[in-house]
This record gives sequence, structure tokens and C-alpha cells, in this order.
Amino acid sequence: MNIMKRIALFAPDQQRLSELQQLLSEYQDEIIFEVGFLANAVTKAKKLLAQNVEIILARGQTAIEIRDSFPALTVVDIPITGFDLVIALEKARSIGSHVAVIAFPIMASQIECLESAVGVTIKKYNIQSRDHINAAIDDAIKNGADVLLGGYATGQVASQRGIPYVQVVCGNQAYIEAFHNAKRILASIHEEKRKAGLIRTVLNHAYEGIVSVDEKCRIVALNPVAERIVKFPPNSLGRNLNDIWPDLRLDRILTNGKEELNGLYQINGVQILCNKVPIKDERKVIGAVVTFQDITKIQMMEARIRKEVYSKGHVATFSFKDIYGSSSAICSAINEAKSYSVTDANVLIIGETGVGKEVFAQSIHNNSKRARGPFVAVNCAALPAQLLESELFGYVGGAFTGASKEGKTGLFEVAHTGTIFLDEIGEMDYINQGRLLRVLQERSVMRLGSDRVIPVDVRVIAATNKNLQQLVSENKFREDLYYRLNVLHLKIPALCERKKDISLYAIQFLNSISQNKLKLSKAASKVLEEYTWPGNIRELRNVIERIVALSQRNTISAAFICKILNIDNSNASSQDIKETKEIVAALESCNGKIGDVAELMKISRSTLWRKMKRLGINA
Repeated sequence: MNIMKRIALFAPDQQRLSELQQLLSEYQDEIIFEVGFLANAVTKAKKLLAQNVEIILARGQTAIEIRDSFPALTVVDIPITGFDLVIALEKARSIGSHVAVIAFPIMASQIECLESAVGVTIKKYNIQSRDHINAAIDDAIKNGADVLLGGYATGQVASQRGIPYVQVVCGNQAYIEAFHNAKRILASIHEEKRKAGLIRTVLNHAYEGIVSVDEKCRIVALNPVAERIVKFPPNSLGRNLNDIWPDLRLDRILTNGKEELNGLYQINGVQILCNKVPIKDERKVIGAVVTFQDITKIQMMEARIRKEVYSKGHVATFSFKDIYGSSSAICSAINEAKSYSVTDANVLIIGETGVGKEVFAQSIHNNSKRARGPFVAVNCAALPAQLLESELFGYVGGAFTGASKEGKTGLFEVAHTGTIFLDEIGEMDYINQGRLLRVLQERSVMRLGSDRVIPVDVRVIAATNKNLQQLVSENKFREDLYYRLNVLHLKIPALCERKKDISLYAIQFLNSISQNKLKLSKAASKVLEEYTWPGNIRELRNVIERIVALSQRNTISAAFICKILNIDNSNASSQDIKETKEIVAALESCNGKIGDVAELMKISRSTLWRKMKRLGINA
């Protein structure tokens, strides 16, 4: 074994050891790789200590037992992150919803807080040694556990007993960062042997970025994550931390000896969660350690949980390729909507009922950078004011009579990193308008009955068939909210404004609804184009569905459509409808005999055939 190697890394089994050797292959000359677990690892650590190994990397209870057995040896914990726990719980959930966590206390101390987020029931069974595992498993099975979750020791016993089991595995990044931490600490140990106790405390508090100082606030150690976030200048060791990071005020900790936990700071545009802890030798403060995490990483994990747990079903199905039309009005609206999709500003869509406002909203979402996020549609006119408030903003348990004990996530939270579509926004009551305005201003929500502010990253697309400016003048809609929503304005033309598209839509609906190959006569198409369509595309589709259900001929005539639409001759070509009625009446009178019909109408047979073909009349 190479005596120059000062760092050893313990893996629980041979498979994990091989994975770590490959992961850290470029550092093979610096690391001794060993399989070791609990008592076995302690035995091997004793031999490594005799071979001048100064730092050991281990996880969980193994790290604790090595540290307790050899106080002079520096032990770096391989941390189990919340992300590692989420991955393990997701695997366990695929086996069953009742999860028994059988582990040493250090492994999963905060795992219960993930219970509701992942959607499982968690019960913990803390063990103090391997001898307690069988009894803990018996208790878990007796209490209805579907699957066990824990470390390597629990996994060995569960495997022997044939019980479903998921092992909590530290992520690769944790090993990489722990190794780099160990390298830097090793340099500090060699440089300042007298501060071994200080270095051990730094290692024991290593979560993400770490910086340690002596009693005069001079930097004695920092890790790569700290260097990246704080952007320390070269040769920072030995410099006063207050000169580099004055806002941290670490000198206050050195003076009063009191720890400050969970502080929020911003440095170089990065927001961090920070702990400041004094290091004491008996009663004297001999230094301090700072540990901090990039809040963005925490938010990324939260976003993933939100997406997996809450966003199922909130998907936009339409895109711009689903919007048909060749008229200049609809083409202009499509081009304008496409331009809006590349921005992140709020959009207000104006249009009559049935013109396809939500289709445009979904298309904008699917063409934007938020396409992989949820699309949450809310009809503001469909819910009473109080119910709409709880749906949009959520509530905590017991917030009001009838509220769920568990509370409820609001739709703005569900739409995090995506788009929320507020249809019929003109119907929203004045109180909820005020709450919506605050969300748009602050980019955060507060659930009913709670004082906790929850940041949300949501794009808002609103739609209405009403004149909001008129509602503003009548004090029925907030003017400030109107301007917040109307950043980008999109007007969808009514169907009567783009008559050349009507036949295109009708044919498209016929092809998608009808199993038979139905066709429209030219006169029938003309009737559809001259109809006013107050219900727009929605009404047109409904009419086509009735035509498909009632038609007994392959070619749809103008007279049949007039009957379906319940319109008189003024709504269609009067001459065509008159001729259609005359020919149909003559056919019925003459029992379908073409020669008799031509004689009755005093026209030639060829002229009669041409008229019938043009009008879509079958003999």
C-alpha cells in the first residue's frame, strides 16, 4: 500500500467501492479505497492509522464509530442530503405507501418532513447497533409496513429475511465534495498542526460551503464550494474574513461566543442559507466556522417535488399547429401569439365566447421556455368567490369551516415554473382581484390562515369576453390589476370576421367526427359562411356534430343546414334555398322520377341534374 496516501475512503460493500473508484479515478494516487462497515471499519481504520493515514471519509454510523474509537483521527462525514432521501422514498413508494425507516439516528433525522411531499406514510425505528435490527424489523412488519428503508446493515438483514427493502445511497456529488474538503483540510492540518481540534469541528459541520477562521478572524480553511460561491481571491488563507466578506459579521460570533443559525445572506448574486458557529477550547473561543448552502439548490429540489406530486394532469395539449385558418385576421393573431410566447410577460386575451382563447393560451405556453412546467387552467366564473380564493391561493388546516385538516395547495403553487390560465377574469370578484394583484406584484402567495409567504414562479395568461376598460370605469374591475394583466394584448377575431375559414373548420370537424365521408355542397358551405355564428367555433363544432348525427345523405345540402340552424332564407342565399325547396318538393311529389320532375318544373332533364348537383340534392 502506498504510504504517501493520507486519505482513505470507506464504502459499505464491494459494488459501491467499485463505483467510487471509477468516480474518483483521477485521484487514485491520493486515496486508499476500502470496504468497511461499522466494527469492521473500526478495525481497518486502526491499521490505516498505523500507516499514517490522516483523514478518513465515511458515512453515517460508521463515521461516528471510527471517530469515537480514534479521537485524534480526522473523519469526514459523507452527508445524506434531502435529495438522497427523496430518491429513496420515491423508490420505496413504488413498492408500497407505508415505509418503515430502520436506521441509526444520524441517517434520516429529518425524513418525516418529506412524508406529505412524497406521498407516503413514514414510521421511524431508530437502532443503536446491528443487534437491534431484527427486533425493529419485527415491529415494523407488525405495524403494517410495506417496505423497509435504511442503510447497509438494515439491507443485509432485510435481504436475508426476504423483506422488500430500499437502501438510502449517498449521491456521487457528496463523495466528490467530501474528498475535496478532505484535501483542503489535509493541507491545513499539515500547515497548522496545533489547530487539529479546529479542523475536526470544521469537518463535522461540513454541509455545502465551509469557511473556518481563528480567534482573530483569519481564514484557516475553506472548501471548493465556498470558493465558488464567495469567489475568494487567490491565497486567501491567512487573510481576515471581514476584509473579503464584511456583511457576514463573523467577528460578532468571536466576541460573544453565541451561534447564529439559518441566516439569509446574498453574495455575488447568490442567496445562501448560513450557519455561524463558534469553536471553543474549554471556555475560550478559539475560532468560528461558517457553513452555507445555495438556496437555489433547495428550490430546485422543491420544484421537482412540486412537479412530481402536484402537477400531474395539468398539461397543455394544444399548440400552434392545432390552430387552423388562412384568413389574414387569424394569421395575424397566430403570429402575434407566437411573438408573445418567447417572452415571460403577462398576457390578456380578448375574444368572444367560443373563439378558442384557451387554445391560444395553451399554444403560447407550449411554445415558451415554460413548456415543461405545468399549465393550470381556472375558470373564474365557475366558482363562488370564497371557493375561488381557496382554490387559487390554498389554505392551511382549519383555516375555515369545512377546510381539510391537511390543508390544500393553491393552484398558483401547483403552477410553479409553469403557466396559470385565468379564464373569464372579468367575472372575478373585487376582493380576489386584490389578492391576485398582490401575487402579481410580489411573485409570492400566502395560504388562507397562514402567515408564511411562499415564492412562486408563474406566468399569468388571462382571458375574457368582456370589455375590461368599461368594467374599470364602472368600478367593477381594478384599474391597477387591468394594467398588470394587460402587458401583452391579444385579440382573437370572431368567426364572422373570417368567413373564409368557416368552411375549412367545418370540413375539419366533419373529418374528425364522422365515420362516413360526408361532404358539404357549395350551397351548404355558403349558408355556413353567411351565418353569424354568435357562439363562434364552439357553436360551429356543435352544429357539425348535429349534422353528422342526423344526416342521411353523403352530401350535406343547404336546406338541411338551414333546418339544423333554424334560420330563414335571409341567412343564406335566398335563390339557392328557394330552388332547393322547389326541387325537393317536386321529387317527393313525383316519387323521385327525374323526367316527371323536369316536366313539372318546365326545365330540361340536363338542367335539373346540374341544379341538383350544385345544390347537393340526391335523387
